[in-house]
Amino acid sequence: MAGQKRVLEDNSFRNVKKSKLSTDRLTNVSEKPVQLISNLINEEVDFPRGGGTSLTAAEVKAIQAEATQEANEELFAASGKSHKKKSRSDAKNKASVTPKKDYIRIEHLNHKRIVPGMKLLGQIASIQPLALIISLPNQLMGHVPITQVTTQLNNRLESMHEQEETSETESVDDRESDSQTEVPDLFQLFHTGQYVRAVVTNVHASGFTDASSIGKLRDEAAKASRRIELSLVPKTVNSGVLKTDLKPGFTLSAAVQSVEDHGYILDIGIQGSSGFLSFKNAKKGGSDGSKLHIGQLLDISVVKMSSNERICTVSVDPRGIQSSSITEVSNVTSVLPGILGQALITAISPSGINLQILGFFDATADEFNVPTNPAKPFKIGQKVKARILYEIAGSSPPKFSVSLLDHIINLKEKLSTGDAAIHLAYPIGTILDAVTVKRVEPERGLVVEVQPHLDGFIHISHTSDSHVPMLSSSSGPWRSNTIHRARVIGYHPLDGLLQLSLRPSILDQRFLQAGDIQVGEVLKGTVKRLTDSALFVSISCNADGIIWPNHYADIPLKHPSKRFKPGGSIKCRVLAVDPERMRVELTAKKTLVESALPVLASIEEAKVGMITDAVVYRVVDKGLIVRFYNNLKAFVPSREASEYSSKLKDMFVTGRVVKVRILTVDLNPPRVVASIRQASSSKAAKVTDTSDITSSAIAEGVVVVHKTPALPSLSSSHAHELIPSKALASKHNSPLPQAKAAPTQSQSMPRSPTPKQAAPLKVEGFSWFSGDARSDVEFDDASSDENSEEDESSKKKKRRKKKEIEQDLTADMHSKLPESNADFERLLLGSPNSSYLWVQYMSFLLQLSEIDKARETGRRAIQTISFREEEERLNVWIALLNVENVYGTDESLEAVFKDAARHNDSKTVHLRLAAILDQSEKHEASLLPQLHYRTNGEARSKQRVSTSGPARSSATARKLLPRSLQSLEKRKHLKTISKFAQLEYKLGDAERGKTIFEGIIDSHPKRWDLWSIYMDMEAGQGDIQSLRNIFNRVFAIKMTSHKARSFFKKWLELERKIGDEEGASAVKQKAVEWTQKAASDSQ
Repeated sequence: MAGQKRVLEDNSFRNVKKSKLSTDRLTNVSEKPVQLISNLINEEVDFPRGGGTSLTAAEVKAIQAEATQEANEELFAASGKSHKKKSRSDAKNKASVTPKKDYIRIEHLNHKRIVPGMKLLGQIASIQPLALIISLPNQLMGHVPITQVTTQLNNRLESMHEQEETSETESVDDRESDSQTEVPDLFQLFHTGQYVRAVVTNVHASGFTDASSIGKLRDEAAKASRRIELSLVPKTVNSGVLKTDLKPGFTLSAAVQSVEDHGYILDIGIQGSSGFLSFKNAKKGGSDGSKLHIGQLLDISVVKMSSNERICTVSVDPRGIQSSSITEVSNVTSVLPGILGQALITAISPSGINLQILGFFDATADEFNVPTNPAKPFKIGQKVKARILYEIAGSSPPKFSVSLLDHIINLKEKLSTGDAAIHLAYPIGTILDAVTVKRVEPERGLVVEVQPHLDGFIHISHTSDSHVPMLSSSSGPWRSNTIHRARVIGYHPLDGLLQLSLRPSILDQRFLQAGDIQVGEVLKGTVKRLTDSALFVSISCNADGIIWPNHYADIPLKHPSKRFKPGGSIKCRVLAVDPERMRVELTAKKTLVESALPVLASIEEAKVGMITDAVVYRVVDKGLIVRFYNNLKAFVPSREASEYSSKLKDMFVTGRVVKVRILTVDLNPPRVVASIRQASSSKAAKVTDTSDITSSAIAEGVVVVHKTPALPSLSSSHAHELIPSKALASKHNSPLPQAKAAPTQSQSMPRSPTPKQAAPLKVEGFSWFSGDARSDVEFDDASSDENSEEDESSKKKKRRKKKEIEQDLTADMHSKLPESNADFERLLLGSPNSSYLWVQYMSFLLQLSEIDKARETGRRAIQTISFREEEERLNVWIALLNVENVYGTDESLEAVFKDAARHNDSKTVHLRLAAILDQSEKHEASLLPQLHYRTNGEARSKQRVSTSGPARSSATARKLLPRSLQSLEKRKHLKTISKFAQLEYKLGDAERGKTIFEGIIDSHPKRWDLWSIYMDMEAGQGDIQSLRNIFNRVFAIKMTSHKARSFFKKWLELERKIGDEEGASAVKQKAVEWTQKAASDSQ
């Protein structure tokens, strides 16, 4: 066995080992030493158990050393001649392993490579009311909400709501002082083109950012642009910066924390250190001498650091910040975007340049951040200035992306050839007839030349309306050096590139942004969606408009969802355009859409005497504020609003379209005064005195006589003018019994919320509408007297009186009537069981034509009022019956009546409904027979129903008298007969009524109350002789002196009113005789 084992010491063993290793690593070897391996196995005689070996220790050590040497040669040494026959895949792997030159791959920034926490340099592209749009490297856009600007500004926003609540109870002087500390808008804190440092907080789904989607709705903009959420808070941006790196020339972001005696304290986001900016140095920042706002973001440069490293003196001089640079940092976390440093070019490739910055950090500059035509060509080993854009995520050791562009190096905006801003020289929507393709990026898009030193970028999705998977520089319609027609759809300030589109659909679009839309233009749009607060309309692919609820139609719509359905077409007119905020306001009022009057969109276009359309914006104490197009407003005094002394709030509601005539125009300060009265009179054949219009006047209309002032409809001008009916009667020389209404009603005719004209409902002490016409006139007179007194008083008294009035209105709700739903809800919280407040709330809703809401309020009142308050609940039920009687149908009235009878005393509800129907003169109502039947046999109920009957049908009412006497108690007969007699005088035959009264006084001669009623009825007939006979009969009956005195007094008044002087003298004589006779009888 020993001889057999020695055979292993020769070279055959090593050859077998090499053959096995080469067999494992080379796949294309044709021959394998299988025979040797099999011979070795056959020659192996025994194999000891227990993991032992038959080799000596020296042999094992020699084999291990040889195996280690072979492994090192296979892994690290160059391949020999035996590796020539490798496969193609192995050759590629080998090539990748071979040593290469020091070259860093250049990659573009996209959504996949952006991660939260990444710091970027950006430039403000657009400022919105609540957000900033930031231009990022490689044609990306970021979004900064107002809550992510600075911590100090966020704190002021949080406290703003509390200040608004407390300001309601403050005086005028306090409000003026508070106006100085208002939270500034983003337009005051930033300007377009400003460079900022930002930190990524969130990244939406991957994709490209479309700058044209900035003006879209929030949800659609998030889908289309796939935004990058950013933060500008210095504490987040400057995280990682050490105090030792705050050396002169180091630039970073800071926020104004407070204002001190000599300057500003700045928050630099570094714990234990603050910045100080003197007032003198702050003026160098281009703030035009104005003070900086607390919470304002600044770009600062370190001037010096205090010895205790707590105060850092800084500067905001733009020239110093532009030229400030650093040569080294102590930690990579202190390298912020926007830092300027010296860089060394290490490699140049078609896709960009490799550099080494700040001594030992690798950096790359892609082709978008390298000048296209530099003054001197770049060379390897050349030193250049570079500004850091961002740190490449996931790189180890750290690598940075830098820019060599001149406008980024100098922190300025890139200008066009004529030294104008590029976004102003080429606004969105500009069509470029010829752009030349300079470079083709197969998976990204095209780089085209717009003009010398100005390029544009066309994303691959904007090359065609159809899907384009890949671009080619040598073939296809978008190959290099081809010329195309393009349209500007955006601008990337940081890259200095115009965003263009070759889509035919975009080239043919009428509007691309809000600034392209003209005010007053009539458009056809598509309903996008309807919310509770507004209607959104799509005007074009990139432009949307909004319609507020008061512009849905000429009248308020109860159910706008039935009229506006998503996808439906709508015809509207442009009310206002705000290009900065990307807002387009529209109106769907037919009166404005189809109006042929001129559009007044600016105060420069306003001319005295001009007649145009306007919308009532607000009703104030002394007149109206009307709104024209483009938010131009005018004031209409009360005397120019209407010819009649009526309450303006009753005649003009917010959102009503009116025609006005311009009276005066002042440019400094801007003020326009208009007149509604003169505009309507001038259009109605220039009639200034309405009393000259008669039924035979030539006005191309028909004069209609109403119980209230007449309303002639003039078909030629579609104007309406209120004419008192007394004027018509005097001109026409004909009596108008219909015009015998209350004098207050002939002075004003308030607009009814519904076409049905009905008198104000008054049931059991409740008035549906807030005040009648008489109270309105008295209020107007009182207010006019107060105004005259205020004019005579001094300015100090005016301010004091105004201050007192405002305090009363805000402090005590009981001193003024509620004017909104919120006012009523606030009052009801304190008095939930008050039926008076609930009914007034329902009346307020009826004035706004909110009938359904009035019904809901009544139902809510019944559920809210305690069940113990039966009288309060009954009042609300009566109010609901009134609502259904005036605005509902017979079916709805019957349903409410049944519910009311079920929840309250049935008899009381029947009586109340009968009174309501009687008051509204609905004697043919379908519920009347049911009421008569239900109340039959009930004394009080039957009496009232019977006496309410003769209002319309005399024959039917007379038949009720014997029936009522059969049903009523005997003690009620006399009163019932008296009521019927009175109704005969009023509505039936006076002789029949006289006969009934003669029968009553004959059987009850000493019922002095019936005698008095009888006399009043006869006085209404105007027959003095009949009255004299009645008085003579009365005084023939024995009575007390007190009663006789009242009858003589009444007789004397009637003689003076409808009699003569002789009759009055005779009454006095008879009074003396009756007194003497009574005195003698008493003796």
